Amino acid sequence: MGFDTEKKLWFVQLSNEVNQNVGTYMAKSVILKRGNAVQYEWKDSQGRAFWHVRERFFADQVENIGVDPTGASLTIYFKEEEATGPTHENPPGQQVPFEFHHLHYAFHLSNKEIAIGNKAPFGFVEFYDISGKLVYVINNRWIIIEGVDRKSVGTYPTIRLRIERGDVERIITTQTAVIIQGKKKA
Repeated sequence: MGFDTEKKLWFVQLSNEVNQNVGTYMAKSVILKRGNAVQYEWKDSQGRAFWHVRERFFADQVENIGVDPTGASLTIYFKEEEATGPTHENPPGQQVPFEFHHLHYAFHLSNKEIAIGNKAPFGFVEFYDISGKLVYVINNRWIIIEGVDRKSVGTYPTIRLRIERGDVERIITTQTAVIIQGKKKA
């Protein structure tokens, strides 16, 4: 899943087992119901790494893809998956604000001002209060999503994916990653 900066549309690109494109869905907005995803790097025509909003998930995780006949929205419904292995709360000293209304996340486009060394920058998570004021940012981390509803917001170039606080069970931060875990369905 990603965002086409020329067409200004969200897309889900379907690939086969040898990574060949076998189809694409496009829409003005995207809604992802549950499911897991990780950010995904792709190369531009000159071979440079790009990140921005691009997530990878696998066909066996998807239950259904719903397409609005007008092309306005694309909804991806994921199968329920059982968590495996232990999960841990944030380590002491981590500064994730627990009082937030919603968060946005995205992946930086390559930018020499943000890049560290010769590496492309990673993702960022922005935390907002109920009035929509930005209260905290975590920058340059891998972003991992586990079982959280999210939807596209904004217009290019400030496109993001939004997660409501009520859908978040916990956020785990490390030196290299932010893991956002959703609440279990009742």
